[in-house]
Amino acid sequence: MSAICVVGAGPRGTSVLERLCAWAGDEPLVLHVVDPFPPGPGRIWRRAQSDLLWMNSTVADVRMFTGPDAARHGPAGVVPTFEEWLGSVAPHELPGEFTALTGRSFAPRPVVGAYFSWVFERVVATAPDSVRVVVHRTRAVELTDHPEGQLVTLADGTRLVVDQVVLAQGNFEAAATDEERELSGYAERHGLSYFPSGYYDEDRLRSLPAGEPVLLRGFGLTFIDCMALLCEGRGGRFEPDPVHGLRYRPSGREPVLHVGSRRGLPHRAKFGFELESPPLPKFFTAEAARALGVPLEFERDLLPLVFEETAAAYYHELFRTRPDRVRCSWPEFSAAWGRPERDQLVAECVPEPSDRFSWDLLDRHLTDPGPDLQAAIRDHIADDLRRRGDPAFSPELAAVQGLLSAVGVLIELVEAEELSARSLVVELEHGFLPLLSHITSGPPPRRLAELLALSRAGVVHFLGPGTEVRPEDGVFRAAGELTPEPVEARVLVESRLRTPSLLDTSDALLRRLRETGECVPQTHHDADGTEHTTGKISVRAGDHRVLRADGTPHPNRFAIGPYVAGVHTPTSGPGASGFFASSDLLARTALEGLVPAH
Repeated sequence: MSAICVVGAGPRGTSVLERLCAWAGDEPLVLHVVDPFPPGPGRIWRRAQSDLLWMNSTVADVRMFTGPDAARHGPAGVVPTFEEWLGSVAPHELPGEFTALTGRSFAPRPVVGAYFSWVFERVVATAPDSVRVVVHRTRAVELTDHPEGQLVTLADGTRLVVDQVVLAQGNFEAAATDEERELSGYAERHGLSYFPSGYYDEDRLRSLPAGEPVLLRGFGLTFIDCMALLCEGRGGRFEPDPVHGLRYRPSGREPVLHVGSRRGLPHRAKFGFELESPPLPKFFTAEAARALGVPLEFERDLLPLVFEETAAAYYHELFRTRPDRVRCSWPEFSAAWGRPERDQLVAECVPEPSDRFSWDLLDRHLTDPGPDLQAAIRDHIADDLRRRGDPAFSPELAAVQGLLSAVGVLIELVEAEELSARSLVVELEHGFLPLLSHITSGPPPRRLAELLALSRAGVVHFLGPGTEVRPEDGVFRAAGELTPEPVEARVLVESRLRTPSLLDTSDALLRRLRETGECVPQTHHDADGTEHTTGKISVRAGDHRVLRADGTPHPNRFAIGPYVAGVHTPTSGPGASGFFASSDLLARTALEGLVPAH
């Protein structure tokens, strides 16, 4: 009897499991699933967490079954989306305040976790008669070759001998960095509190003192989680306000939050409207990139094509919705778009500079804050909410969709073996993807409206751009480039996530595989010999087989997910088809390696 072990039972592991069941033949097959957290939601989406922790994708963007558009060939799964599930399956099972969720809502993570649990249970219940799924609620701690296949050792002492192993742990936890260890030691010596980077829940933040200053380094989604838990989660209330929209009524149990980061601003809010029609331009295609020749360099060769696609999508929407603001037709404009005299074309056809596209429309920085930094950042966030909520700014949404379309092409290029993918991925990881996250992966608009109310109430203070934290004189001191005076606090929270890295993972299985050379971090050498690494697990492009230290792929081990080399595809929204397609490809490849062949 053949057997496959899937390590990790979150959304990615569940997706692989569904594809394995979809492609399984008539031969008996055992699928072992290993995860200490609930199968389906895993750690991040588990149901035992606060309803104040929201997902940052809308209900309509979430589905977990592969449809005909994503499976490259063969069987497609049943396709109930999260929205359909909420409407027809779950209302009687959910708390009353969540039964009114619509496709445009941002659901609490426990509710999304309930959907993921249902998906996992349905995959198991509808598996072919030839397939048996065995769930192990523990960790995999060791993986070695065995005369009869692969030996997976679990933390509870169980030893599984299987034919193939799929590593799908998701965003695995990281060990402390040198800086975090130094700050932890400093905090211990001086009686301070230090919270290293990672995911936060109510229990982890319970010890933060009410009324005292707390420094938070990081202004992304992790900060938004901390903000919700430390304010509304401690009894504060948001009420309607006729002037500002929301006001905050403190409970008195909140800390005073001082937040800063390199950019000094939160990620841009999600859009509150949709386009009537998707952008048409397709100037950036894999064929156009390949026509440039290889090896491709991101900044020299691909970034101009990304800009071209993003800007063209913007102008297509501008021409469609603001014909009074342009001086030619879209066919005339698009026919001349790719020519060298593009800037002259824009100047002639789009007379108002404020109507022209630039990266600054998407990557907005704080400029000229004046004497009141707090008011300047509030104004900046309020303007972001206005632009992201008003359909009059639909060309900006079109630009974001054009950008995501270009990312889809980049993913295709990275997965193609004929390109110098290692160099390309390193450049993407360290430069482009953080910008993409800032532009497209921000919080629900409601959360930024709450942030403004908290700032007006004096509960949240902004440290501004270029924030640096120093341990000195027995406290933590923080200041940004525009902060008038440093802020002192006895508590420092790293309100940010580090990119999962094989170099510092605390996952025992991955750490042992790296120590034995059975998996290696992705590296790239510049022309001068300088080595760079993304820290992600190296896999062979095209089939996800794990690469060993000698460069050879292991025939029976696969890895997939955000910690694996390659451009990580989103689990929801416009780019989700790549998520399902990669699960489909891996499942087919793993099954083909079984004897008898599938």
